[in-house]
Amino acid sequence: MRSRAVLWAMLAVVFFVGGCSHKEKNPTQGIPWLYDIEQGIALAKAQGKPLMVDFMATWCPPCKAMEDSTFSNPEVIRKAAEFIPVRIDVDKQGQVANKYNANARKYNGVGIPNVLFMTPEEQVLVHPIGYRSPQAFLAVMDSALALCK
Repeated sequence: MRSRAVLWAMLAVVFFVGGCSHKEKNPTQGIPWLYDIEQGIALAKAQGKPLMVDFMATWCPPCKAMEDSTFSNPEVIRKAAEFIPVRIDVDKQGQVANKYNANARKYNGVGIPNVLFMTPEEQVLVHPIGYRSPQAFLAVMDSALALCK
């Protein structure tokens, strides 16, 4: 009977710990990305917020690093609420990436990852290229917001 109680206690701990770590990586608690630039621009105009457009690809290691460290950082997630966040996959939405000169180098663009911060009127505020740590990205976000005022 004691071994059963120990087994149940161990299962409860595994379930609780597994549940907690799952909650931390739950994408619904992350940045609420839109995947349509026109929808993002319309929402930015309606809400009077700048856009934060992430140009990425699923095969891109630095893009994955940005997702795993920067875009999952709680401070970055909180600050992202001051923007309309849009995510563009350069392979699936190449025309959009080309329009904003934000495509992957293999498509003669600037390279990915890159994040375009712009006004609802599509005026470029800041356009950093490459991986940014959470702290560095927060500084870029702050500079984009300062340019809006």
